[in-house]
Amino acid sequence: MLLSTLVFANDVTIRGFVTAVDSPTSFQIDDYRITAEKLVSLEFEDRRDERSIATFTPKDIRVGTELEITGEYDDNSRELKARSIRVFFYDTLTVKRTALLEKVPRLTKSDSGWAGVIYADGERITIFPATSVTLKPNQAERKSVLLQATSEASKFTPDALNLDTFVHYEGVRQSDGSIKAEKAEFEHAAIENGEARMRRRFAPAVINPDYAGSLPGAIETYRKEYKILPNQEAQEYISRLGNSLIPAHQKELPDNDPLKIPFRFFLVEKEGFNALTYPNGVVIVYSGVFDVFENEAQLAFALSHEISHAVERHLWQQQEYFRNELLALRARGVFVPDRLLLANLRASGFSSQYARSLENQADRVGLEWMLGAGYDIREAPQSWKAVAGKMRDPAINPYWSSAENYTARRSYLMAELRNRYADVNYSNLKKDRDEFHRVAGIIHGSEKDKSARSAAAGK
Repeated sequence: MLLSTLVFANDVTIRGFVTAVDSPTSFQIDDYRITAEKLVSLEFEDRRDERSIATFTPKDIRVGTELEITGEYDDNSRELKARSIRVFFYDTLTVKRTALLEKVPRLTKSDSGWAGVIYADGERITIFPATSVTLKPNQAERKSVLLQATSEASKFTPDALNLDTFVHYEGVRQSDGSIKAEKAEFEHAAIENGEARMRRRFAPAVINPDYAGSLPGAIETYRKEYKILPNQEAQEYISRLGNSLIPAHQKELPDNDPLKIPFRFFLVEKEGFNALTYPNGVVIVYSGVFDVFENEAQLAFALSHEISHAVERHLWQQQEYFRNELLALRARGVFVPDRLLLANLRASGFSSQYARSLENQADRVGLEWMLGAGYDIREAPQSWKAVAGKMRDPAINPYWSSAENYTARRSYLMAELRNRYADVNYSNLKKDRDEFHRVAGIIHGSEKDKSARSAAAGK
């Protein structure tokens, strides 16, 4: 028995989101069952908001709380006995985000302030009289002679809001899962000059495949080049699936509207598990995803996630974040060359947190659009289990394949399902279609043919 314990007990550290709670000393993170002695004290990330730290106790651990657990893990019982528990507040318990409105909010005004609910970011954001509610003019509005001539420009009115409005909000997570907003600043979406230049920089040069001759095409976008899979059925499939997941309002924008994103989906010859999107709507899907995903719903989630990066303008937001950090440093008299600063920021913990926040948002919004298209959203966390089975493959993108990130991403989605989708009727939702497996067969056949041609050429 002693030898068995020595073999199967391992010292581990995991980071993820709580997916079930039995008591303050017994809860789950993904497949890990966590038990903690009452004497285990909570540690906290370094936060500027000391109020959250001062009031948080083990009783406040709920589904969706982000924790890092260090302790002894038993392979037989799948129990992790915690020695230390670290709590992360950023982007889960305290939030500071930017997102497009999902619905036009109905807010009412009283003598003490505004009140109501905002739906954005896959969240329910409550506005109270104490919430600071403002309307920020965008770049074009600031230049308007009319807005320059009146102080009314910065005054908020709900009539000014539409589905092309971003909300910059800050607040604290409540026990019912909603966010109590301390600040809500609205801004009409507009493509500023810098963002327009960014989109042009990523403009793709495309050579279509020769489908009859089975010769791959090519797409080149900002120093990256990919071979387009030379199968028309597979390309049409990925395009149809991708377009079915674009949110209705984005689709309905006029073609000449600068906010309209001309999405284009390309299935490229590339091993490993990856998909990526560019700010101009180009979505690249590696053929290797068909070696990983088990059904169409899992692929639909990956595409919804990527589409949301473009619609929520994440690359532009990230660039602005880095630029603001640079300006803040220089305002304090610290001169750092742009390239060195960006490298340091990307390697820093806070920068990683910011990038993680954007990934969380892409997951939340992606779930909404996946469900809107009629897909079984339970397959979103299952897609990460499918990825885990291929984690040892060196061709897989390391961002997606690290064990820590697998636990974090899967547990985050599981928590989202339990907190926000408990009342979903799954009986009529799609999980799979024959077309997904037919395309997977086409891709696997193409890979075999390519290997055979390479072998023949080698002879």
